Amino acid sequence: MKFLVTGGAGFIGRHLVAKLLHDEHNITIFDNFSSSSKNDISHLLENGADLVTGDILDYGLLLKSMANHDFVIHLAAQTNILQSITDPETTIDIIVEGTVNVLKSCVKTNVKGLVSTSSAAVYGNSPDAPISENSQLSPVSSYGASKLVTEYNLQAFSRSFGLNCISLRLFNVYGNGQSSETVVIRKFLKNISKDLPLEIFGDGTQTRDFVHISDVIQAFSCAIKNIEAKRGEVYNIGSGKSTSINELASLLISSKGKDLQIIHKPEIQGEIKFSKANISLAKTDINYSPEVSLRDGLASLV
Repeated sequence: MKFLVTGGAGFIGRHLVAKLLHDEHNITIFDNFSSSSKNDISHLLENGADLVTGDILDYGLLLKSMANHDFVIHLAAQTNILQSITDPETTIDIIVEGTVNVLKSCVKTNVKGLVSTSSAAVYGNSPDAPISENSQLSPVSSYGASKLVTEYNLQAFSRSFGLNCISLRLFNVYGNGQSSETVVIRKFLKNISKDLPLEIFGDGTQTRDFVHISDVIQAFSCAIKNIEAKRGEVYNIGSGKSTSINELASLLISSKGKDLQIIHKPEIQGEIKFSKANISLAKTDINYSPEVSLRDGLASLV
């Protein structure tokens, strides 16, 4: 098949494009390089991927680029939650309006299916443990709220135009090639490499469901294979296990053989307290089955 991948030069995008190329699909990367560079995807271009440098807010270019493609993977977004709190307008424009442009283009070009990324941020501070797809939706940031709107828009377009589509609610994705300084694992590793104390915002009891990038790529593959007749269904994609930030810091310090101090700072406004995914629906509906433990995943990081 021929895939167009928005945000294909980003962390998840690079891993996914590599997998799709390995499976002998034709790939077009559509990216504005706002958080990546062409050097990041040079190996993908050498292996046959095509590139369109563009922004999902440019509907005309997006529509033109999507012509003659069978399938769309929509990854492009503004993913910094803290930035979404200080600059909600930009976040809403990129995530909400940008996704509407993707949806309109999918309908116009008659693609066979669309898999879009959503986020555990749509749940906010859910009282449920674990969190299922039926848990209360109460985002605490413009990022989470915007992702929730995109889920509803996928469902609306799907019902109105018969577009096969799925939203994947990703929990805390990690792995090699992740460069964002807002990602806690990457920040911890940077400090460990410099023998600096690890900084934790809040008391460190807040939990996250960390899911390895290889398991996330498996989830996309499962969604692609099971897209037929899906009308905007949403699936939690995580490990199904929770880890406190204190535990994460200790694991990373010990895995690198260091003896470093942990410093606690005031908690961040809008940060989610507890997070653990119930992944039973993804397991039964699209055959998702995570394989990488956190200990093994952390040990593989460079």
